[in-house]
Amino acid sequence: MSLILFTATGCARCQIAKKFMREKDLGFAEHDAVGEGKELFGKFYRAHRAAIVRGAEGIEFPVLADGPEVRQGVAAVIAWLQAGARLDGFIGRSDVSRGWVGGLHVSKGDPAAMEDLVGVLGFLKRNGLKLQLDTDGRNAAVLEHLLAQGLGDRVVMELKGPRALYAAMTGGSIEPEEVHRSMVRVAGFPEHRFETTVAPVARTAEDSEGIRYLTPDEVAETALWLKTATGSHRQPYVLHVFDPQADPDDRFRSVEMLTPAVLLRHRSAARRHQVLTEIE
Repeated sequence: MSLILFTATGCARCQIAKKFMREKDLGFAEHDAVGEGKELFGKFYRAHRAAIVRGAEGIEFPVLADGPEVRQGVAAVIAWLQAGARLDGFIGRSDVSRGWVGGLHVSKGDPAAMEDLVGVLGFLKRNGLKLQLDTDGRNAAVLEHLLAQGLGDRVVMELKGPRALYAAMTGGSIEPEEVHRSMVRVAGFPEHRFETTVAPVARTAEDSEGIRYLTPDEVAETALWLKTATGSHRQPYVLHVFDPQADPDDRFRSVEMLTPAVLLRHRSAARRHQVLTEIE
């Protein structure tokens, strides 16, 4: 038997994973990581530290071992059992709890695996979990299908900036037309919000020394785009502070972090088109 499921006493999400495995008639060995299987899991954890996340509240269960493969969290476990690695882009580690499942990345997966994605999300929802999706605008067709299936209780969409700068900010990896379609779909989910990180931009590929933050007017253009796409000036819209040290692009490491007073000007500009704009 190659499937080993590490669970924890009183873990509701572990029960959901076990229910899926039983419905699929998947044989598995279960060990309570805080009970009879504590010593066994300790050895397993020490051997697989790179694959298991220990957060501020400890290790999230269930943890599945399938030979050399390790998956952690109810969504990731069920996704692996449903489709192997095909859903790894769509489903990652959840960062929300209390009845919610996050780490559901609409834009990062392969649209060809959409049927399996729907199967996993549908099972989670039927078993009492709420789904938080995130998107950067890619895979608008997947987002539309999830909306039609009622699979998404909350959606968070990242808007990089105004339409005219999208190619410069994403390296052309996201088409503005698809971003526009995604905005329309996101507004149809029961709960949603849009977010923009006020980030530095090299406005052309050769503009390595002329890097400048999004201006208040450019953030206002982003808010106007959101208004035009959704037909509403009352969308939940959040501006984030950019952290140069956390960005993987070395060009931005020497950029000074914006102060809260500067961000207030961006918020005021955005509120011309999105009156609910806030800073987080």
